[in-house]
Amino acid sequence: MKTALSFLFILLAVQISANDLIIVEPSNDVLDQFLDDDISFQNIDDLSKVLNTDKQKFKRYKIKEYIKEAPTTPKIQYAVLMKNSSLYKLDKDVIIKNPSKMYVSAREVLYGGKWSYIYDKKKNAKYRTLTKNLAFLEEVIKLRSTIAGNKIYPKKNKYHSVDRSIPVEMHFIYRSESTDFKTLNTLATDELETAKSNSLSIKSYFNSLLPIDLGLVFDYQSGIVESESDSITWSSISIGPTIKYDFYSYGDLVFNTQFAVKKSLLFNATSEFSSASYSSLAWQLGVEAAYKTKYGSFSLGIENSFIKTSIKGELQNQASFSNSKETINQSALTVGYQYTWIL
Repeated sequence: MKTALSFLFILLAVQISANDLIIVEPSNDVLDQFLDDDISFQNIDDLSKVLNTDKQKFKRYKIKEYIKEAPTTPKIQYAVLMKNSSLYKLDKDVIIKNPSKMYVSAREVLYGGKWSYIYDKKKNAKYRTLTKNLAFLEEVIKLRSTIAGNKIYPKKNKYHSVDRSIPVEMHFIYRSESTDFKTLNTLATDELETAKSNSLSIKSYFNSLLPIDLGLVFDYQSGIVESESDSITWSSISIGPTIKYDFYSYGDLVFNTQFAVKKSLLFNATSEFSSASYSSLAWQLGVEAAYKTKYGSFSLGIENSFIKTSIKGELQNQASFSNSKETINQSALTVGYQYTWIL
Protein backbone atom coordinates (compact mmCIF):
# COMPACT_ATOMS: atom_id res chain seq x y z
CA MET A 1 0.00 0.00 0.00
CA LYS A 2 2.78 2.36 0.91
CA THR A 3 4.58 1.62 -2.33
CA ALA A 4 1.46 2.30 -4.40
CA LEU A 5 1.03 5.75 -2.84
CA SER A 6 4.63 6.70 -3.60
CA PHE A 7 4.26 5.74 -7.22
CA LEU A 8 1.05 7.81 -7.48
CA PHE A 9 2.78 10.94 -6.16
CA ILE A 10 5.60 10.49 -8.68
CA LEU A 11 3.14 10.37 -11.58
CA LEU A 12 1.41 13.53 -10.38
CA ALA A 13 4.72 15.42 -10.17
CA VAL A 14 5.71 14.37 -13.65
CA GLN A 15 2.34 15.53 -14.98
CA ILE A 16 2.67 18.96 -13.40
CA SER A 17 6.25 19.41 -14.71
CA ALA A 18 5.17 18.49 -18.20
CA ASN A 19 2.50 21.15 -18.18
CA ASP A 20 4.96 23.91 -17.08
CA LEU A 21 7.86 22.92 -19.34
CA ILE A 22 9.28 25.74 -21.69
CA ILE A 23 11.22 24.61 -24.71
CA VAL A 24 14.33 26.85 -25.36
CA GLU A 25 15.77 26.65 -28.86
CA PRO A 26 19.57 26.73 -29.26
CA SER A 27 21.03 30.24 -29.77
CA ASN A 28 22.71 31.17 -33.04
CA ASP A 29 24.87 33.89 -31.41
CA VAL A 30 28.55 33.00 -31.52
CA LEU A 31 29.20 34.43 -28.08
CA ASP A 32 26.30 32.44 -26.53
CA GLN A 33 27.49 29.24 -28.11
CA PHE A 34 30.97 29.97 -26.75
CA LEU A 35 29.55 30.30 -23.24
CA ASP A 36 27.57 27.05 -23.57
CA ASP A 37 30.55 25.08 -24.75
CA ASP A 38 33.39 23.95 -22.62
CA ILE A 39 35.98 26.73 -22.31
CA SER A 40 39.31 26.02 -23.99
CA PHE A 41 42.07 28.03 -25.67
CA GLN A 42 40.95 26.75 -29.04
CA ASN A 43 37.44 28.07 -28.47
CA ILE A 44 38.84 31.47 -27.49
CA ASP A 45 40.92 31.69 -30.69
CA ASP A 46 37.92 30.73 -32.79
CA LEU A 47 35.76 33.37 -31.07
CA SER A 48 38.32 36.17 -31.66
CA LYS A 49 38.44 35.32 -35.37
CA VAL A 50 34.67 35.52 -35.66
CA LEU A 51 34.29 38.75 -33.63
CA ASN A 52 37.36 40.50 -35.28
CA THR A 53 38.02 42.82 -32.34
CA ASP A 54 40.64 44.80 -34.30
CA LYS A 55 37.89 46.42 -36.37
CA GLN A 56 35.72 47.40 -33.45
CA LYS A 57 35.01 51.20 -33.26
CA PHE A 58 34.73 52.81 -29.86
CA LYS A 59 32.89 56.14 -29.51
CA ARG A 60 34.91 58.80 -27.73
CA TYR A 61 33.07 61.18 -25.41
CA LYS A 62 34.35 64.70 -24.55
CA ILE A 63 33.38 66.10 -21.20
CA LYS A 64 31.82 69.57 -21.64
CA GLU A 65 34.02 72.28 -20.13
CA TYR A 66 32.40 74.41 -17.43
CA ILE A 67 33.22 78.14 -17.82
CA LYS A 68 33.07 79.93 -14.51
CA GLU A 69 31.49 83.39 -14.39
CA ALA A 70 31.80 85.37 -11.15
CA PRO A 71 32.46 88.98 -10.06
CA THR A 72 36.11 88.09 -9.65
CA THR A 73 36.34 86.57 -13.14
CA PRO A 74 38.88 88.36 -15.37
CA LYS A 75 37.34 90.80 -17.84
CA ILE A 76 37.23 90.28 -21.60
CA GLN A 77 39.92 92.35 -23.30
CA TYR A 78 41.14 93.18 -26.78
CA ALA A 79 44.23 91.09 -27.63
CA VAL A 80 46.54 89.98 -30.43
CA LEU A 81 46.64 86.24 -31.11
CA MET A 82 50.10 85.20 -32.24
CA LYS A 83 50.60 83.34 -35.52
CA ASN A 84 50.37 79.50 -35.44
CA SER A 85 48.85 79.40 -31.96
CA SER A 86 47.14 76.15 -30.92
CA LEU A 87 43.40 76.66 -30.36
CA TYR A 88 41.39 74.00 -28.51
CA LYS A 89 37.73 74.02 -29.49
CA LEU A 90 35.53 73.85 -26.39
CA ASP A 91 32.60 71.83 -27.82
CA LYS A 92 34.63 69.36 -29.90
CA ASP A 93 37.85 67.46 -29.57
CA VAL A 94 39.47 69.55 -32.30
CA ILE A 95 42.72 71.51 -32.36
CA ILE A 96 43.34 74.17 -35.00
CA LYS A 97 46.04 76.76 -35.66
CA ASN A 98 45.61 80.29 -36.99
CA PRO A 99 47.67 80.91 -40.15
CA SER A 100 48.36 84.56 -39.35
CA LYS A 101 48.29 87.09 -36.52
CA MET A 102 44.78 88.32 -35.68
CA TYR A 103 42.93 90.52 -33.21
CA VAL A 104 40.50 88.75 -30.87
CA SER A 105 38.44 89.22 -27.71
CA ALA A 106 39.90 87.10 -24.94
CA ARG A 107 40.20 86.76 -21.20
CA GLU A 108 42.28 84.71 -18.82
CA VAL A 109 40.64 81.74 -17.12
CA LEU A 110 42.21 82.96 -13.88
CA TYR A 111 44.28 86.09 -13.27
CA GLY A 112 47.84 85.21 -14.19
CA GLY A 113 46.71 81.71 -15.26
CA LYS A 114 48.22 79.47 -17.91
CA TRP A 115 45.07 79.28 -20.07
CA SER A 116 42.79 81.86 -21.66
CA TYR A 117 39.46 81.79 -23.49
CA ILE A 118 38.82 83.29 -26.92
CA TYR A 119 35.35 84.66 -27.63
CA ASP A 120 33.30 85.01 -30.82
CA LYS A 121 31.32 88.07 -31.97
CA LYS A 122 28.39 87.09 -29.72
CA LYS A 123 30.67 87.08 -26.67
CA ASN A 124 30.48 83.30 -26.34
CA ALA A 125 33.61 81.37 -25.36
CA LYS A 126 34.73 79.45 -28.45
CA TYR A 127 38.35 78.33 -27.95
CA ARG A 128 40.93 77.83 -25.26
CA THR A 129 44.61 78.64 -25.77
CA LEU A 130 47.75 79.27 -23.77
CA THR A 131 47.91 82.77 -22.32
CA LYS A 132 51.42 83.20 -23.72
CA ASN A 133 49.89 83.12 -27.22
CA LEU A 134 48.03 86.37 -26.49
CA ALA A 135 49.21 89.97 -26.18
CA PHE A 136 46.54 91.98 -24.37
CA LEU A 137 46.21 95.55 -25.66
CA GLU A 138 44.16 97.15 -22.89
CA GLU A 139 47.10 99.07 -21.39
CA VAL A 140 48.42 99.97 -24.85
CA ILE A 141 45.05 101.46 -25.86
CA LYS A 142 45.07 103.63 -22.73
CA LEU A 143 48.35 105.16 -23.93
CA ARG A 144 46.90 106.00 -27.34
CA SER A 145 46.48 109.72 -28.05
CA THR A 146 42.96 111.10 -27.80
CA ILE A 147 43.69 113.93 -30.26
CA ALA A 148 41.69 113.59 -33.48
CA GLY A 149 44.03 112.93 -36.38
CA ASN A 150 41.76 114.49 -39.01
CA LYS A 151 41.32 117.83 -37.23
CA ILE A 152 43.48 120.88 -37.90
CA TYR A 153 44.55 122.74 -34.78
CA PRO A 154 45.84 126.34 -34.83
CA LYS A 155 49.49 126.81 -34.03
CA LYS A 156 49.94 127.46 -30.35
CA ASN A 157 51.84 130.47 -29.12
CA LYS A 158 55.34 129.24 -28.34
CA TYR A 159 55.43 131.51 -25.30
CA HIS A 160 52.67 129.61 -23.52
CA SER A 161 54.94 128.05 -20.95
CA VAL A 162 55.04 127.44 -17.26
CA ASP A 163 58.46 128.94 -16.64
CA ARG A 164 58.94 132.39 -15.15
CA SER A 165 60.67 133.99 -18.13
CA ILE A 166 58.88 136.95 -19.72
CA PRO A 167 59.05 137.42 -23.51
CA VAL A 168 59.34 141.07 -24.49
CA GLU A 169 58.43 142.18 -28.00
CA MET A 170 60.39 145.27 -29.10
CA HIS A 171 59.18 147.52 -31.94
CA PHE A 172 61.47 150.05 -33.61
CA ILE A 173 59.40 152.34 -35.83
CA TYR A 174 60.16 155.17 -38.23
CA ARG A 175 57.17 157.45 -38.81
CA SER A 176 56.61 160.05 -41.56
CA GLU A 177 53.91 162.45 -40.39
CA SER A 178 51.65 165.16 -41.74
CA THR A 179 50.29 167.46 -39.01
CA ASP A 180 47.70 170.21 -38.94
CA PHE A 181 49.81 172.19 -36.48
CA LYS A 182 47.83 175.40 -36.11
CA THR A 183 49.38 175.92 -32.70
CA LEU A 184 52.63 176.92 -34.37
CA ASN A 185 50.93 179.95 -35.91
CA THR A 186 51.71 181.76 -32.68
CA LEU A 187 55.37 181.79 -33.67
CA ALA A 188 54.88 182.48 -37.39
CA THR A 189 54.39 185.73 -39.20
CA ASP A 190 52.29 183.94 -41.84
CA GLU A 191 49.35 181.56 -41.50
CA LEU A 192 50.55 177.89 -41.36
CA GLU A 193 48.38 174.98 -42.43
CA THR A 194 50.30 171.70 -42.66
CA ALA A 195 53.60 170.72 -41.09
CA LYS A 196 55.87 167.78 -41.95
CA SER A 197 57.74 165.82 -39.31
CA ASN A 198 59.57 162.56 -38.69
CA SER A 199 59.51 160.40 -35.59
CA LEU A 200 61.45 157.54 -34.14
CA SER A 201 59.43 155.36 -31.82
CA ILE A 202 60.34 152.47 -29.51
CA LYS A 203 57.55 150.24 -28.23
CA SER A 204 57.91 147.33 -25.84
CA TYR A 205 55.13 144.78 -25.28
CA PHE A 206 55.03 142.06 -22.64
CA ASN A 207 53.54 138.96 -24.21
CA SER A 208 51.18 137.25 -21.80
CA LEU A 209 48.37 134.71 -21.80
CA LEU A 210 45.90 137.55 -22.36
CA PRO A 211 44.74 138.24 -25.94
CA ILE A 212 45.90 141.87 -25.52
CA ASP A 213 49.58 142.70 -24.95
CA LEU A 214 50.42 145.61 -22.66
CA GLY A 215 53.42 147.84 -23.23
CA LEU A 216 55.15 151.19 -23.13
CA VAL A 217 55.97 153.63 -25.96
CA PHE A 218 58.75 156.24 -26.21
CA ASP A 219 58.72 158.81 -29.07
CA TYR A 220 61.17 161.38 -30.38
CA GLN A 221 59.77 163.76 -33.00
CA SER A 222 61.34 166.57 -35.04
CA GLY A 223 59.86 168.68 -37.80
CA ILE A 224 60.06 171.86 -39.81
CA VAL A 225 57.48 174.03 -41.46
CA GLU A 226 58.26 176.91 -43.79
CA SER A 227 56.28 179.92 -44.96
CA GLU A 228 57.11 182.68 -47.40
CA SER A 229 58.83 184.78 -44.77
CA ASP A 230 59.63 182.39 -41.90
CA SER A 231 60.40 178.80 -40.90
CA ILE A 232 59.73 176.99 -37.65
CA THR A 233 61.47 173.90 -36.31
CA TRP A 234 60.38 171.85 -33.35
CA SER A 235 61.27 168.71 -31.43
CA SER A 236 59.41 166.74 -28.79
CA ILE A 237 59.85 163.76 -26.53
CA SER A 238 56.81 161.86 -25.26
CA ILE A 239 56.08 158.67 -23.34
CA GLY A 240 53.00 156.67 -22.41
CA PRO A 241 51.23 153.30 -22.19
CA THR A 242 50.20 151.27 -25.24
CA ILE A 243 48.28 148.07 -26.01
CA LYS A 244 48.40 145.73 -29.01
CA TYR A 245 45.97 143.11 -30.31
CA ASP A 246 46.81 140.57 -33.05
CA PHE A 247 43.47 140.17 -34.80
CA TYR A 248 44.42 138.10 -37.87
CA SER A 249 47.27 135.90 -39.04
CA TYR A 250 47.99 134.07 -42.28
CA GLY A 251 51.12 131.99 -42.19
CA ASP A 252 53.99 134.32 -41.25
CA LEU A 253 51.91 137.45 -41.89
CA VAL A 254 50.27 138.95 -38.78
CA PHE A 255 47.92 141.94 -38.63
CA ASN A 256 47.56 143.91 -35.40
CA THR A 257 45.96 147.08 -34.11
CA GLN A 258 47.62 149.38 -31.56
CA PHE A 259 46.43 152.12 -29.25
CA ALA A 260 48.60 154.50 -27.21
CA VAL A 261 48.27 157.56 -25.00
CA LYS A 262 51.37 159.75 -24.97
CA LYS A 263 52.27 162.69 -22.74
CA SER A 264 54.99 165.11 -23.82
CA LEU A 265 58.05 165.41 -21.58
CA LEU A 266 59.69 168.00 -23.80
CA PHE A 267 58.17 170.04 -26.63
CA ASN A 268 60.08 173.08 -27.94
CA ALA A 269 59.48 175.12 -31.11
CA THR A 270 61.74 177.84 -32.50
CA SER A 271 61.35 180.40 -35.27
CA GLU A 272 63.69 183.08 -36.53
CA PHE A 273 62.19 185.66 -34.20
CA SER A 274 60.84 183.66 -31.18
CA SER A 275 60.60 180.28 -29.44
CA ALA A 276 58.20 178.58 -27.03
CA SER A 277 57.61 175.38 -25.10
CA TYR A 278 54.40 173.39 -25.40
CA SER A 279 52.49 170.72 -23.54
CA SER A 280 50.69 167.95 -25.46
CA LEU A 281 48.61 164.84 -24.82
CA ALA A 282 48.08 162.53 -27.79
CA TRP A 283 45.69 159.60 -28.43
CA GLN A 284 47.13 157.42 -31.15
CA LEU A 285 45.44 154.57 -33.09
CA GLY A 286 47.10 152.44 -35.76
CA VAL A 287 46.91 149.28 -37.87
CA GLU A 288 50.03 147.32 -38.76
CA ALA A 289 51.01 144.31 -40.86
CA ALA A 290 54.12 142.41 -39.73
CA TYR A 291 55.90 139.66 -41.68
CA LYS A 292 57.91 137.18 -39.61
CA THR A 293 61.36 136.03 -40.70
CA LYS A 294 64.17 134.22 -38.91
CA TYR A 295 65.83 137.62 -38.41
CA GLY A 296 62.75 139.21 -36.81
CA SER A 297 59.57 140.81 -38.16
CA PHE A 298 59.31 143.71 -40.60
CA SER A 299 56.20 145.88 -40.55
CA LEU A 300 54.23 148.50 -42.48
CA GLY A 301 51.35 150.49 -41.03
CA ILE A 302 49.26 153.61 -40.81
CA GLU A 303 48.48 155.72 -37.73
CA ASN A 304 46.23 158.59 -36.84
CA SER A 305 46.58 160.81 -33.76
CA PHE A 306 44.40 163.35 -31.97
CA ILE A 307 46.56 165.79 -30.03
CA LYS A 308 45.63 168.34 -27.40
CA THR A 309 48.27 171.09 -27.28
CA SER A 310 48.77 174.27 -25.35
CA ILE A 311 51.64 176.69 -24.83
CA LYS A 312 53.35 175.75 -21.61
CA GLY A 313 55.18 179.02 -21.11
CA GLU A 314 57.73 181.36 -22.55
CA LEU A 315 61.41 180.64 -22.92
CA GLN A 316 64.12 182.93 -21.66
CA ASN A 317 63.85 186.53 -22.93
CA GLN A 318 60.43 185.82 -24.51
CA ALA A 319 57.07 187.40 -23.80
CA SER A 320 54.15 185.41 -22.30
CA PHE A 321 51.82 183.47 -24.59
CA SER A 322 48.19 182.46 -24.34
CA ASN A 323 47.78 178.96 -22.91
CA SER A 324 44.52 178.12 -24.67
CA LYS A 325 44.28 174.42 -25.76
CA GLU A 326 43.84 173.33 -29.34
CA THR A 327 43.06 169.93 -30.91
CA ILE A 328 45.04 168.95 -33.96
CA ASN A 329 45.07 165.87 -36.20
CA GLN A 330 48.13 163.95 -37.31
CA SER A 331 48.39 161.09 -39.83
CA ALA A 332 51.44 158.96 -40.51
CA LEU A 333 52.91 156.08 -42.48
CA THR A 334 55.14 153.73 -40.50
CA VAL A 335 57.96 151.32 -41.28
CA GLY A 336 59.24 149.13 -38.48
CA TYR A 337 61.28 146.22 -37.24
CA GLN A 338 60.21 143.88 -34.43
CA TYR A 339 62.23 141.49 -32.34
CA THR A 340 61.35 139.36 -29.31
CA TRP A 341 63.76 138.64 -26.51
CA ILE A 342 63.43 136.95 -23.10
CA LEU A 343 63.53 139.14 -20.03
